[in-house]
Amino acid sequence: MSMESRNDGSTALDDAIAAWFDSVKSGTTPDREEFLSRYPDVSSEVRRFLANYDSFRERVATPESGRPKSSNSQPEGQSTASFATAVSIAGTRASIDSVTTSARFRELKLFKKGGLGELYRANDESLHRETVVKFVGDVSAADPELLNQFRIEAEITGRLDHPGVVPVYGIGEDWNGKPFYVMRLVKGRELTQAIHDYHSARTADPRGAEARRQLLTLLEHLISVCKTVAYAHDVGIIHCDIKPANIMVGKYGETFVLDWGLAVAFERTATFVANEPTMRVRSGSDSSVSGTRGGTYGYISPEQLSPDMPIVPVCDVYSLGATLYEILTGVPPFNGRDQRVADQIRSGQFSPPRTVLNTIPRRLEAICLKAMSLMPTGRYSTAKLLARDLTNWMRDDELLAAPDRWFHRIGRMARRHLAIAVATVLTTVVIASAAAWTMHQSEKNRYVGQQNELVQSSLNTSLDTFEDLCRPVANGEMNNLGVFRSFADKINAFTTDYLEKFEQNPMMLPHTGRVYELRATISRVLSSDTTKALKYYQQAEKSYQAQLSISDESLAAELRGRLAHLQLNQGLLHIQHEDYDQAEKILLDARESMESLRKQPHQSANLGRDLAEVYHSLGEVNLDREVDVAARDQALQVSQDFFERSAELRKGLLQTAARSDRRSLQRDLARSHGYLGDLYLAQGLVAKAEKSYKESKGLREELYRENRMDPESRFQFARGLGNFGVLERNFRGNLDHAVEVLTQAEELQSGLAKEFSEWEKIHLDLARTQSSLAEVYLWQAIDHSDQAAKDQAAKYVDLSRKAAETAGKIYGPRQRSGDRQSAHGLAWTRVTLAALEQLEGRSEQVRPLAEEARELLINLPGREHALGRSELITFAIACSLLGDVKASYNALNDAADRGENTVVRFEKHGQAGLRALATDPTFGSKFSELCRRVTLSLKSD
Repeated sequence: MSMESRNDGSTALDDAIAAWFDSVKSGTTPDREEFLSRYPDVSSEVRRFLANYDSFRERVATPESGRPKSSNSQPEGQSTASFATAVSIAGTRASIDSVTTSARFRELKLFKKGGLGELYRANDESLHRETVVKFVGDVSAADPELLNQFRIEAEITGRLDHPGVVPVYGIGEDWNGKPFYVMRLVKGRELTQAIHDYHSARTADPRGAEARRQLLTLLEHLISVCKTVAYAHDVGIIHCDIKPANIMVGKYGETFVLDWGLAVAFERTATFVANEPTMRVRSGSDSSVSGTRGGTYGYISPEQLSPDMPIVPVCDVYSLGATLYEILTGVPPFNGRDQRVADQIRSGQFSPPRTVLNTIPRRLEAICLKAMSLMPTGRYSTAKLLARDLTNWMRDDELLAAPDRWFHRIGRMARRHLAIAVATVLTTVVIASAAAWTMHQSEKNRYVGQQNELVQSSLNTSLDTFEDLCRPVANGEMNNLGVFRSFADKINAFTTDYLEKFEQNPMMLPHTGRVYELRATISRVLSSDTTKALKYYQQAEKSYQAQLSISDESLAAELRGRLAHLQLNQGLLHIQHEDYDQAEKILLDARESMESLRKQPHQSANLGRDLAEVYHSLGEVNLDREVDVAARDQALQVSQDFFERSAELRKGLLQTAARSDRRSLQRDLARSHGYLGDLYLAQGLVAKAEKSYKESKGLREELYRENRMDPESRFQFARGLGNFGVLERNFRGNLDHAVEVLTQAEELQSGLAKEFSEWEKIHLDLARTQSSLAEVYLWQAIDHSDQAAKDQAAKYVDLSRKAAETAGKIYGPRQRSGDRQSAHGLAWTRVTLAALEQLEGRSEQVRPLAEEARELLINLPGREHALGRSELITFAIACSLLGDVKASYNALNDAADRGENTVVRFEKHGQAGLRALATDPTFGSKFSELCRRVTLSLKSD
């Protein structure tokens, strides 16, 4: 049957059902056979409906009630066959005008009673899903005010278009005019239960990681509730009954605000006038939707208990604060059963959270007390601001509820950058000690030995701290942070001062090599002057070699470890500047030295970590450098062996590591798994890549949850999400999931980019994520190109354009400084925008964008050899957009020869940027064959 004929049949069936109910409501039941004869095309469907109608009436308490039995006569959980009614998606009109019949919702089971009605689980036979049907209760049905309140709840719940409100599938009335509505079944638990579980974990282990994780999760749920409430305020609706029992947490972390039966409308001020239209509820009065003041003692605001005070959005802010109170303490701020509770609420007589539980952080208590301020003007003016303060607490940022003083800011910097704080103090001690020793050396020779011992000890401690700080920074983590740049200047000043005073002093020889090594590390981070950094490394090596000849065996073993560590750093320096051949030569020497040192009795404490990093770096070299097609498979296999060896070493180190070292080792292991995922994708092993990405993401997420205020943890977690997004986009073709994880990554990266404007790497990661989102949105626009989904396609076109333009703004200034990655990123945003212009039929805009992209790629800075695989794809799309299909095909073919296997991109762009190539009479068949070849390169693993 065609879609058109099915629609005609549905319309005839709807007409028949509506006519039957009209007859029943008017008291004139027609003869059934005569009635069936009116609808010969759908007579069998009408007959089935009448059978269901009869079956239902036999199961209700009284024939005229028209709804399932109440709990007084029907045990909880007992089912009825179905209910005979019609559902109106459009609103709450009394007339029957829906396409949903009595056969649609079956197997009703009572599972919960509410204040206004009863909730039943029901199977939706039409869409084969489980739903919830809420019927108005007997008491509410007999009370016009409560009946209107129920209608309002149904309408508001159905019209609030927000992920935090349970979707309503339909609203209607039974044949006696009693309303009901059908909504999504949320599988999860009330926030009340989640709070109870948190306090059980806290009681068992007050300082344990599990209790902290649960607290942070609860705060995330409350932030989601704040955002849902903020949306309702923006459309002119106040909830008036926020409490943990009205908040549902789904199985996958979704957060829903339930029970809008007491909602109140208000005239929005400038604070709440957003890009949302005002909701005018048809069932309510002008001043109050429900006409009833209500709430729950324990959470209700003082204004709601005072008839002469207006109900305003900060009433909900108060209830959100009361919910936070229960999260923190485990109990509501007021006892709802106390006879004096109303007076206590009006006068604000509740115990501050820390008097109930003294381990509650003071700044969290400040947020709670501000939200629950007795005076409305003392609270957060919007739910958004409360959400922002909760987020800032989790990030260890300044709060509205507790503005910073100077010592707070210093304390925060120390918490975020402990090594910097410690090292700054140690620098002062070292230089002061060294200066004192120099000044008094000639006058107090009898104290020289003691002074020298003090300086040696202080300098060792300081250099150890410097190295611990600079190790991750030199590996590309959190470099270019403003706070590090200023500190790096202090390190440089210290090294300059040291070398001027002590380089020629034989007693200071043990430290001179470390100072040069430190100077080289700072140079690596803050400049691209490879020659200068290598010079410092060579000076350090010279110093270590000179000391090695006069050292005992124990010190000699440490010095050999340092020489091997120098080789590792030099190899990393060459990788940084894509000199892969030289990097491999140095790293192989480092591996040989370190493997030999592992067999000796004395070895450096960091030897294991250094060796794991050597194997990881050798894996990077073989994965990233361009090789001949014939040598590619061998290079990838060698790279795999190195990465797997690195991961194996890091797992072993993690099992025996001290607690203080676990975070950095976890981060290193996450990097290993992430690169293994990249490697497996390059080999076409998609399932193995997905497994490695999951390992990496799991480690990064654990670090992120343990310390959300740490920028590096947020940065690494966002990278893990980005890996999954690209996997879903390029290999799975799961665009919805790609959008989900890439959007989450973008949110984290956007926050970091605002906090750390000088952090170059986060801006580039953000640009990459936005470019990836632009590509996914472009594909979704293509998939929704049919007329029926035109609006959805336009939405994705707009999202893609914004993402590409934003990424281009980030890439632009950076590519002008000579960065190859940024130049390619900017070229990619240009071909995306050109493909969008082509999709929308604006051909005059396509050529300038495509020409700019091709010019950027032709003049890429950096390496002298040919374009890389991803650069070739961008170049091919630009050529196709310009009509040069031969150059386009050659570039794609070259990319495939070099191992490019992202077939989804080929096929999708065959409908967008590569359309000219895909449809060309000569090259179209070659393009199809190329896509087939790339598909076959994906291996079964």
